[in-house]
Amino acid sequence: MNTTRVLKIGLAWINIAYVFCYLVLGLIPGLRPTLLPYILHLNVGAAVENIFTIGNFFIGLILWNVIVAVAIWTIGLLSNYIKE
Repeated sequence: MNTTRVLKIGLAWINIAYVFCYLVLGLIPGLRPTLLPYILHLNVGAAVENIFTIGNFFIGLILWNVIVAVAIWTIGLLSNYIKE
């Protein structure tokens, strides 16, 4: 397994998914109360605070990139140590 290639693919995927989700939930606020309980796995209530700012976008993007990078690195490490 080429860990560097898989890391690049995973980070590209999370960037595309994050931007898409942010745009959908930011541009169509009526979807938030419907989708957030499924996305977050908890009931957020009817009054969802509007926290869709450019700063929150970049902080979330960085956070999810770090989470995915660590997850892919861990998978690569485990696949190198655990053989069939």
